[in-house]
Amino acid sequence: MKKTIPFLSFISLFLAACGGNSGEKAGHQNQAAQQEEPAEPVDEDQAILQLSSYLTADPQNQAEKDQNAIVNYAIDELIPLERTRSGLLYRILEEGESDKLKWGDYISVHYKGYFLDGRVFDSSYRRDKPLKFYIGNMIPGWNEGIQLIGPGGRVQLFLPSPLGYAEKGLSDGKEGFLVPPNTPLVFEVEVLERLEKTGEG
Repeated sequence: MKKTIPFLSFISLFLAACGGNSGEKAGHQNQAAQQEEPAEPVDEDQAILQLSSYLTADPQNQAEKDQNAIVNYAIDELIPLERTRSGLLYRILEEGESDKLKWGDYISVHYKGYFLDGRVFDSSYRRDKPLKFYIGNMIPGWNEGIQLIGPGGRVQLFLPSPLGYAEKGLSDGKEGFLVPPNTPLVFEVEVLERLEKTGEG
């Protein structure tokens, strides 16, 4: 089973809302803050049945192709996912506080982003510096998915490319891409706190 960029990270997430891949694997981050509790047992048959219902038999567009790629990845890894009407696939790891986050909230988060093959392309854990921003100023999948939890919560977001960097991808500032065009992505986001709205995101 298949189990970076300092300031540019925020700019890239923000610019995608407005408008060197490392060889590190997602499972190889050993920072204490990233330690996850043991996963709850998964009913394999039920998980596969639910995930299979998200597959499109004859995908006609990039979103459907990406969704199929994500679902097949989740089936391989036995990751139970839910889906929103926009096509965002997600797994809530911790609900957080009962007062859910909402559009316009100013928050502090830790996160890592990786491809379906496990390669990490960005991580605030690795920089040991949380990211602060307003919900609504980020890529679509973040703006929607973070509102599924409250402060203190953690969520795994599986983004078809239209909810991420779409057909433009994310340039590395040279002649290549940090995120190639039409690439589905996975983010694990931990909301540290909801902040007072006293600064820029």
